Amino acid sequence: MNIKKMKFFKYNNLFITIFLCILTSIPVYYVRITTPVDSDYGVHVKLAQNILDSGVIELATTSHPILHIIIISVTKLTGGLIGLYASLFILQLVVQGMIGAAVYYWIGDGTKKHWELWRVFSSVSVTLLAPFMILALEDGLFYFGYIGLANYHNPTIHLLKPFALGCLILAEKGLNRNSNNSLLIILSATFIILSAGIKPNFALTFLPALGIVFLYLLITKQEFDKNMIIWGFAVPSLLVLTIQYFGLYGNKDTNIAIIWAPFIVKKAFSDFLFIKFLLSSLFVLQGLVVFRHQLLTDRILLLGWIMFSIGIFQTYFLAESGERMLHANFGWSGQIALFLLIVIILRKSLIFYFTDKIQSNLEKLAGLITYSMHLAGGIAYYLYCLFSIHYR
Repeated sequence: MNIKKMKFFKYNNLFITIFLCILTSIPVYYVRITTPVDSDYGVHVKLAQNILDSGVIELATTSHPILHIIIISVTKLTGGLIGLYASLFILQLVVQGMIGAAVYYWIGDGTKKHWELWRVFSSVSVTLLAPFMILALEDGLFYFGYIGLANYHNPTIHLLKPFALGCLILAEKGLNRNSNNSLLIILSATFIILSAGIKPNFALTFLPALGIVFLYLLITKQEFDKNMIIWGFAVPSLLVLTIQYFGLYGNKDTNIAIIWAPFIVKKAFSDFLFIKFLLSSLFVLQGLVVFRHQLLTDRILLLGWIMFSIGIFQTYFLAESGERMLHANFGWSGQIALFLLIVIILRKSLIFYFTDKIQSNLEKLAGLITYSMHLAGGIAYYLYCLFSIHYR
């Protein structure tokens, strides 16, 4: 097959990936946004309407306003023809396509037979994954107590995913190359600023994890692009997080603080926390066993696991004081970190799956089983959110 034909098929498969991601998400987002169900969409539309009416973004009430700015812009550019709710619906579909496209791009090309088929399947299916919520048969809960993946009630965590993936893709270049051009550094800064402006939880896990990897590579005297890590990620994210921190927690009117609260928030919503953690992490835990010998040599895998550890710590041990405690805002840290680690291990697993090592068949089977369990959980949760007014 010549190069032109190969490029055509890859572009065609990218289009198929985006199309399938959008198509599969239309029913559930239509129901969750256009009908009276338990969700966060109304809250965000109200915040956007307040910004639209006042022309002012107040950090005390809207510390991460990118979502609101986007849907306001769509509404204003169309002269009100597309309202805020319609803008939000369109945005959710576009974001779903962006996630699939980012995963497809990052998985990369392969020469093995059926590689493209698995590449498309992986890129679409990863947008549907959820914990294996078998305990729903016991407590009736599909979301509470788990580390969520697919999320059909909160638009900001959904919008965060493609930008977090973009940061991860760029971070790999910074960690694995001695130098990168200025354009990539500017792009990195743009992505991390936007991600923090969408929801700060990614930056709250990514920045300390990147700092740990940075120190590890310095101590072990390994080469990497220090300028990209510092100016592309560390400085811009610290700047935005500082503004957000003082705008929200430094405001005397809000009287909110970050507090040490081990398991308090999670216990308020569910029992069986340890089992639900395991059921949320099946695929990455088996991935830790399979790729344990590469943990210190594969820099993006190391970054992913440190991010996940930090995200889980924030989810289970930190909270906000006062009336915001049960908003569980640190729970988003575990969610975004788990999603990114799944993508990292999925990418490695595809390469591993196509190796010819006979002794690895059991490990390959374990990966297929655990991934299938997450996909089954995702399908169950999709149907639950499609036909129930709840998301719990």
